[in-house]
Amino acid sequence: MLDFSRVKTKLLVDHPYFGTLASALEIVVNDNIESFASHGKRFEYREDFFNTLSDDQVAFALANASMHGVLSHPSRISNRSPWLWYTACDHAINNMLIDNEFVPPSKITYDPRFRGKYAEEIYEILLDTITREDLNDKGNDSRRSEDTAETKLEAAQQEILSQNALSKAQEMHSLPQGLEQLIPIIPRGVIDWRTQLRDTIGGYYVSDYTIIPPSKKLLYQGIYLPGAYSRHLELAIAIDSSGSVDEILLAQFIAEVESITELFGSYSIELLVCDDRVRSHQRFENGESIVYTLEGGGGTDFTPVFDTIETGMVAPKVLLYFTDLDGKFPLSEPHYETLWIAPYEMKVPFGRVIEIKEHNDRNRA
Repeated sequence: MLDFSRVKTKLLVDHPYFGTLASALEIVVNDNIESFASHGKRFEYREDFFNTLSDDQVAFALANASMHGVLSHPSRISNRSPWLWYTACDHAINNMLIDNEFVPPSKITYDPRFRGKYAEEIYEILLDTITREDLNDKGNDSRRSEDTAETKLEAAQQEILSQNALSKAQEMHSLPQGLEQLIPIIPRGVIDWRTQLRDTIGGYYVSDYTIIPPSKKLLYQGIYLPGAYSRHLELAIAIDSSGSVDEILLAQFIAEVESITELFGSYSIELLVCDDRVRSHQRFENGESIVYTLEGGGGTDFTPVFDTIETGMVAPKVLLYFTDLDGKFPLSEPHYETLWIAPYEMKVPFGRVIEIKEHNDRNRA
């Protein structure tokens, strides 16, 4: 096993942010891979490959590996193709490292057109440029996100490590160039609601598959792989019109949803306005601006929205419910994911709450 201590020490001096992160990596030899790989806090490398690298190139590899965990790439994968997702992540990280004058090994995943882009944006661009057969060929990669106690603990440890690295780099006036384009530099415990929203919606925008017709690439070997037939996002948005909704905040929310849909080639959005009953129901297709009128002003009952989806709509991949959460909830949980977009964090019987921080910041001002 190679001795990485010299390179880690140099990283701490020259690039304190990356050096702090790299110091926590668990380094493991794996001669079954081509070069190196990151699995959260574990860094795996092929010894023969690393024997050919300079110290500067080894530093590049360590910095790349440490950033995957800090940027929560394993947990942000959702139901995307693992192979293509990690390719997009490498593009995002490697562009930033090269901008910070790191010296890359001879063969890395790099394209300057992805400079400054989030992994989610790069993923969508890559998805439109590869063949479905190529995507299917990589389908045995099983690095999916799992919400287990172990992954939650690792995510918490990564957050603490990231904050420590940020603090050290800020003290030394040595923040990496372009870091803010990949990871929001925000106070601990404050989560960027836009990032959460993009991660959730983007994770559901994947290819649908059918076995008829099958992928033709491996038919001659008697191997039947599913063929892709569509890439279409079905999204539902519900707006609480009970009279307690902040219209300025609502406008920001709708604008953010529209900016997200610009990344997608095909989508349908069902928009429902509801207080104690559904006041309006509209459907928006590709490229149409989302317009709405807040009708109502009565009490709040969330049940009519879920009843409407159940009886009169194609079930969405995810429902975004914009509300203050002060209302009557359905007795049973739906089979699709529900995100409650709210000005404050509150306990809900099902789904997840995304707290919009701008509301709290404005109220404290």
